[in-house]
This record gives sequence, C-alpha cells and structure tokens, in this order.
Amino acid sequence: MFRTTEDGRALLLAAQEIHSERHGARTFTPGTHLPLEAAAWRAGIDPGRLRYHDAIEEIKYEDAIKWAANARHARGDKHYVITKHGLEMLREGQGGAVQGVSKRATRRK
Repeated sequence: MFRTTEDGRALLLAAQEIHSERHGARTFTPGTHLPLEAAAWRAGIDPGRLRYHDAIEEIKYEDAIKWAANARHARGDKHYVITKHGLEMLREGQGGAVQGVSKRATRRK
C-alpha cells in the first residue's frame, strides 16, 4: 500500500518537474495536462507495468488527478489533468496519496 502511495507522489512530482522544464512553473495550474508516462520513466517506474497503473489509480482515488474532458481526442499519454487538490497535495507535501496514510487505508479500519 505505501509503495503505491509513494509511487503516486513520485509521478505527481516528476510530472510537475517535466511541465516546469517545458513551460515554466507558473503555468502548472488546475487543469494542466500531465505527462504521466514521461513522469513514470523519470521516477523509475515502467509505464507498461501494473505498478504504474496502480499508482495512477491511487492518485485518481485521492482526487489528485482526473480524466481530461477533452481526452477523447487526445494523443499520447496526456489524458489526465492535475486538480486543485493535487496541487495542494504537492505544495503541502503531505496528506492523501502524497504522504502518510491514504483515504483508502483509513476507511478500512
């Protein structure tokens, strides 16, 4: 469980870094498309493996990312966008899928 949580955080951080390198940090706002496959490679996660897909599901569950409304016509891996909650998680460096106990783990108790 914690590995999936850490992988989700690593994907978010790597996606933020990649976006900042390409477009500048100030443009990383809610609704920004995320290069998650490239982020996975940067974080050392193979996008073709279950580990990657589990990390995506975790950060979707934590409401850090959501499916892009215009993804139906998107090419490549930019099908998800960062949410306001995802940005808050990155800024705080804690909570939800980013650090500590996920929502899923607290609900099982």
